[in-house]
Amino acid sequence: ARYEPSENAIIGNCALYGATGGTFYVHGQAGDRFAVRNSGCTAVVEGTGLHACEYMTNGTVVILGGTSNNIGAGMTGGELFLYEEPGSKINKEYIGAVKLSSQDEQKLKAILEDYHKETQSTKTGYILSDWENAKQQFKKYIPVSMIDEETKTEKASVET
Repeated sequence: ARYEPSENAIIGNCALYGATGGTFYVHGQAGDRFAVRNSGCTAVVEGTGLHACEYMTNGTVVILGGTSNNIGAGMTGGELFLYEEPGSKINKEYIGAVKLSSQDEQKLKAILEDYHKETQSTKTGYILSDWENAKQQFKKYIPVSMIDEETKTEKASVET
């Protein structure tokens, strides 16, 4: 039987716990508490269980598939990009959505291109093949305490 990586858990709970740097690509799904206390790693995963990015303080996480509840609880830094996620599983007490800037789009595309090169992910190939439309399906989440700061930064860069 052939298993589709994006539909199967290939790493267990608490993967990437406390990571301080580096790059971590998961060509499949992760269990609960993915990237908890991430403080500097860039990671891509095709789905997660409960409490993804809980207590995250820095770094970038891209989740390309299904998730469970309580994403971003206690998150105080870093950024999270979700693909086709309705937002109902987000812990809105801690994180909120912001519009992707052109810099965000470039960064996200570069991460996905590298992920695709390393994993040959079918899902990422599909996303990259129609990037102009697919990028609109991504939402960026950051800690609510940073939302006003980021909005001010975006306005300042537009005005100058």
